[in-house]
Amino acid sequence: MSHTQHLSESPNIFSLFSKAALPKKTTKHIVIPELSVDLKGIKTDEELLKHYSRVCGFKSKAHLPATFPHIMAFPLHMKLLTDSKFPLPLLGLVHLKNSITQYRPLNTSEIIDLSCSLSKKRNTAIGTQFDIITKALVAGKVVWEESTTILHRTKKADTQGKKRHPALPNYQNIETWDLSTKLGRQYAKVSSDFNLIHLYSWSAKLFGFNKAIIHGMWTKTRCIAALTEQLGEQPFKVDVDFKLPVFLPDAVTFNWQQEDKAINFQLLNKEQTKPHLKGHITLL
Repeated sequence: MSHTQHLSESPNIFSLFSKAALPKKTTKHIVIPELSVDLKGIKTDEELLKHYSRVCGFKSKAHLPATFPHIMAFPLHMKLLTDSKFPLPLLGLVHLKNSITQYRPLNTSEIIDLSCSLSKKRNTAIGTQFDIITKALVAGKVVWEESTTILHRTKKADTQGKKRHPALPNYQNIETWDLSTKLGRQYAKVSSDFNLIHLYSWSAKLFGFNKAIIHGMWTKTRCIAALTEQLGEQPFKVDVDFKLPVFLPDAVTFNWQQEDKAINFQLLNKEQTKPHLKGHITLL
């Protein structure tokens, strides 16, 4: 049975994070409930948008960055994932993929309605996957939507007999970005994602990482910002797979190429031997 919560205001993110820290007892037979939540009448926080644009590399303009509705919806995502009916602990969930379709540019002055829902689970060799589906509507019409794929890992990947990874593509456009130690904290402030693995080395070590790692959505967002000129005001769909984490501080290489209505891109380590993110944009 599906259950929808209709909110009158955005949830308090810090209250939700306190709930997220609570342990949950999982069973072998995981069922992802049919939960959804919506919030209407959202206005753009101009001050937040300014800081977000600076942290992510966007230049100020009349349109929202294509990833900004994700920021608006993040408290709603947390509302779903901390619901008492949701069976999995939040700590340890892995963000695998993200797909965003922007049917038209969103103006900063528009009033946006958001709806978010959980998809049904899929069993994989290493755990349970599910999606968070988000839609942004203006005057009742969907203008933006997103699918975020999450993994609850229950097994390690079997590396025995694993085939050698194919060579990475070499796209014609290359630039290097230097990422500072404080980038994770800066993005946390504008995204409300204060997961401890992103903030400090000491807090990341609590979860098995030697250093803090940057949010996957920052890497996607920064890539889109770098392609602003190519995208213009066209509708587009952008899909990414998150690969190896980016430890902070570090230098990374952004590599991309456009062919007709398709843009392929990747974020690599500075030696250009390992992928942090692989992406594809289709101009609609």
